Amino acid sequence: VHTTSICGSDLHLYHGKAPLEPGDTIGHEAVGTVEAVGAGVERFAPGDRVVVAFNVACGACWFCVRGQTQLCDDYGFFGYGLFGGSLGGAQAQRLRVPHADTNLLRVPDDVDDERAMFVGDGLTTGVYAAGIADIAADDVVAVVGAGPIGFFCAQAAIAAGAREVLALDLVPERLDLAERIGAVPIDVSARNAETAVHESTDGRGADVVIEAVGTVPAFDRALDVVRRGGTVVVLGVFTSEVVSAQMGVWWVRALRIRFAGTTPTQAWWERAMAEVRAGRIDPLPIVSHRLPLEEAALGYRLFDEKRASKVLLTP
Repeated sequence: VHTTSICGSDLHLYHGKAPLEPGDTIGHEAVGTVEAVGAGVERFAPGDRVVVAFNVACGACWFCVRGQTQLCDDYGFFGYGLFGGSLGGAQAQRLRVPHADTNLLRVPDDVDDERAMFVGDGLTTGVYAAGIADIAADDVVAVVGAGPIGFFCAQAAIAAGAREVLALDLVPERLDLAERIGAVPIDVSARNAETAVHESTDGRGADVVIEAVGTVPAFDRALDVVRRGGTVVVLGVFTSEVVSAQMGVWWVRALRIRFAGTTPTQAWWERAMAEVRAGRIDPLPIVSHRLPLEEAALGYRLFDEKRASKVLLTP
């Protein structure tokens, strides 16, 4: 492993929300060099520089063949203990990658390690969200949540040709990053979100809203700011939350609510890598800290206390 990082979902482990055994490695974002391959590996050889998909798929089941690798019959997740299939994590010096022909992507020579690493997870998630939203050239897109995933959603929406992208958040540093990449920042602690979006859309509401937080209030906000006949992509991670749906209201507004689920990385990461190579999406503005792996504990504290936007670790 050349470069790995701390992801927001790693904090669930940090806070003990999933079972781990002493000595278990965590993390699921990595770029590195192949050291050895198993007998069944055909696409890669020692010396290849590769990025790793955060979610492990078999590549051969009914769902994988149809590009729905997130629904794989043999689905796994690096560095998540029993919940992820007891696979080792990427915050380590070495990582074993099952079904390597499916779960590795060769990194082009003109893409550096740091940018490539994001293609295995968050950056491709943004491209996926924008892709399933079917963004048209004249669309106004609102992204609810300007954290790391929202940051990539905003960049991907701009790259997809949206006329305007609005970033809704309440953290000034996140809004500043969104503005740097061309989105219009809306501080929802200072302005009513619905009013602000309507002012940008002649009172209609956003054509597309990407919910990138994973909370019921964020989902409700997405419904508030989308126009009649618009699309809401639910990208944020939900578990046991419950909402009360006024079905008649959603029905009469002709809303298209698209649950994204986990990103089918393997079906979208070549498109994501192409966006990076073309310079249309750049992940590096979100990196706030670069630390050696030995200082990972410090990185987790900074990230957990919201004093870091993204922490990269170098084994």
